[in-house]
Formats: sequence, structure tokens, C-alpha cells
Amino acid sequence: MKCINCYREIKDTVKFCTYCGTKQPADRAAYEREHPELADAMPDEDVNVFIKQEQERLEQERQEQERQLAEQERLRQEQERQQAEQERLRQEQERQRAMQLQQQQQQQQQQQQQQQNVVYDITGESEILNQDQDHTSYGKPQIPHPVNNPVVPSSGAIVPNYGNLPQQAAHCPECGQMVPAMALSCPYCGAPLQGGDSTVALTPSGGGGGSSLPPVTPSTSLDRGKNKTALIAIATLLVLGILGILGYYLYQRNKATYISAETQTVSLARKGGEKTVGVSTDGNYFEVTQSPDWLTVSTNERGIIINCTPLSGESDRSGTIVIKSGSKSTQVAVTQRAHATFIRLSEETVEQGRDEGDHNISIESDGSDFNITAPDYCSVSNVSDQGFSLHIDKNHGNHRSGTVKVTDGHIEATLAISQKGICSSCGGRGKVTCSRCGGYGEEYDWEYDWYYVCSSCGGDGEVRCSKCGGSGIR
Repeated sequence: MKCINCYREIKDTVKFCTYCGTKQPADRAAYEREHPELADAMPDEDVNVFIKQEQERLEQERQEQERQLAEQERLRQEQERQQAEQERLRQEQERQRAMQLQQQQQQQQQQQQQQQNVVYDITGESEILNQDQDHTSYGKPQIPHPVNNPVVPSSGAIVPNYGNLPQQAAHCPECGQMVPAMALSCPYCGAPLQGGDSTVALTPSGGGGGSSLPPVTPSTSLDRGKNKTALIAIATLLVLGILGILGYYLYQRNKATYISAETQTVSLARKGGEKTVGVSTDGNYFEVTQSPDWLTVSTNERGIIINCTPLSGESDRSGTIVIKSGSKSTQVAVTQRAHATFIRLSEETVEQGRDEGDHNISIESDGSDFNITAPDYCSVSNVSDQGFSLHIDKNHGNHRSGTVKVTDGHIEATLAISQKGICSSCGGRGKVTCSRCGGYGEEYDWEYDWYYVCSSCGGDGEVRCSKCGGSGIR
């Protein structure tokens, strides 16, 4: 019972509290009925402990709320970071598209600059549009330039078509008209011209005897210079683009701020196999930088895949896998056990009739190379890591039972076998001697000194065997 003053537990037989000395009521039951709060009252030290526990519980709840708030803030910042990264990628794509459009425009401008047009007026005078080539005049302006269009004569003469061959403008020595350098005769007056090769002697129109100008070759150096400049510009842009892509790739690869594996330890069975470990990181790339030589480790978008070879020795082996993303890394400890840590059989008991029979037993375990023992009337075959076959011979005798044991190291699983046979209690007759009358069929009444029929066996002296139910077989 409790003391009515300090509420501590005291013996029911004491009249005074052994702690505070308060006298206890003589009629304890009546006092407890008048003061029901006594049952729930606690000593001062218990109250202090309760208060302390309540304060600790409240403090734990407060810390848990703070942790949840911090986690929510971290998730919000992570979402903002991902949105900023997506915006940066969008701007980078727009910048690359603008660069490609600018390159196309520059190429079009270069092609337009390379195209030269020659315009002829109705009087036979020619105006050659070429802003980048020096001009030399001998009397009347004479400007050598490639001609892409046929010359239109004023008198309706037939003008040869020289196609796209490089040509130079020259003056006819007879009529002074501008004619192509590849022409053999003047298309205006029909006068023969000097040679038909790629060089033509130019004759000044203002007279000057028979003096001739130096041979002029087709002007292609300017076009070649422009093409070379365009190629250099394109190559420079390609190099800058490749360097930008490489820098962006390196940045994306090394930008991780954390990496973690879903588990820090992995246990593998003796028979080996495959196991997947999830990896979480905010980087775009992670790789396995270290692993034991008896493991094959590959990666996918969700984590790493560990493939292990079977263990042939009798000792465990262990190693470490290192996973890295940028400058962050994490480790996974891997252990392969030489023996099983658990063995489970698909059946716990097998019941067989008197005839022979076969049973297939499945094994669930992380081990292999199981050792299986069975009674002499049973045989085991087709043993594998997944199970075995059990054959039970025909029983010609009494009921029998036994145990099949599956072991690997110090781990063991058992299978109980029960096969029907001749009942050992009744010998196969199905009946046993009545225990009430001892087989006489009658009972003796000592009070009245007379015999009467046994109520258990009905006077037969035998009753049905309780072990086999009267069948003689169990």
C-alpha cells in the first residue's frame, strides 16, 4: 500500500510509514474510498522523473520539427537550384543557336562578295563591278576581271560562249571594243586577235605605236584570300564551340555537392550472385573508382550493380567499393561469407504411407555445397543450391519416423519424416486389452460383493486401440 503522506510503497502490516513516520489509518479500505486520488498519487521523486521524461519528450519533438523544417528548406533550395540550372541551359542553347545563325549569315555574305557581275551598256562600253582590285588605265580605262556572262555586241554579231572559264577583259586593236581574252576574233568587227591562250596583249586606245602591255593572268588571289579567311573564322568558331562544350561537360561532371549509397554494407552469399545498390547524388555523373578484383561492378542511372563470383575457400572475404561524383565520394563495404547464415526448407514435416514415395524439397539459403543426412530407409538425390529429391522406401514393419538434416557450416535445418506401418501398440489387430477390467469383461463390486459387465469393453475384454484408431496401421 501507499503512505497517505509521502505516497511511497510500504508494507500492508505497518502502522507508521518507514520513510516519513506518518501514522496510517486503521481502516485502510474506508480511507481509500474517501480519498480515491491516493491510488494515482506518486512520490515526489517519481513526479520529478515524470516531469523530466515529459520535458525530454517535448525537446525531442521540438528537435524533430526543426529537422523537418530544415529538410523542407533544403528541398526548396534544391528546387531553386535546379530551376536556375535549367534557365542557364536554356540561355546556353539560345546562345549556340544565335552563333549558328551568325555563322550562316557570314557564309552567305562571303558567297555574295565572291560573285562578280559585269554589266554591258548598249554602246559596247563595259562597267566591271570590282571594289577590291587595283585599276590600271592606258588611255581608255581597261580593267581585267573574270567575266561570267557572254558579251552582247551592238551590231548583232555572234559572240562565242566561253562558259565559266576564267577570262580577262581586253580591247580590240582594230575597233577598241572590250572583248574576252579567250576570243580568237573580235565579235564586233571580226578582226583576228592575238592567240587564244590565257594571256592577251592589251593595246592602249589612245595610240602608242605597236607597244603592248604585260600579260595579265586571271585575278583569283583575292577570292582565295577571302575563302581562306572564312575557313579560318569557321575553324576558330568550331574550336571555341568544342572548348565550350568540353568546359560545360567538365563543370556538369564535377558540380556534385553530395553523393550517398542506400546502404553502406553489402553481404553476399558463398555461391555469389548479383545485387543492386542505389546511389543518390546531385551531380550528373558518378563512377566506380575502386572495387575488389573478385567483384564486377557496373553502373546505371539508378545506382551500381555488383556481380560476385562463387567463393571456393573456407574463409570469408571482404573489400570496399568507392563511388565518386566530381569531388565527392562514398564507400560501400562488401563481404562474401564462406558459409550460409540461414537455411529454410519448403517443408517442415513429410508424412508417407506404407508404400514408397518421392518428395521434392526446396532450399532457400545464402549458402551452397549443403551436407544432407537422412535415415537409412531414405535416399537423397538431385542435390543443388535450390533443393533436393527425397525417396522413402516401402515400410513392411511398424510405424517409423526420422529426421533429414541440411547443414552448411554451423547452420542447420531439419525435416521430420513420419511413415505409416503396423501399429506397435496393438500389433496390427486394431484392439488392445481393456484396462478397466483387465481383459475379463467383468468388474467386481466390493460393496455388494457381486460382478457386473465391464462398462468400457462391454464384456469383450478388448477395446479399440487409441494409437491407430482401430485400423492397426499408424
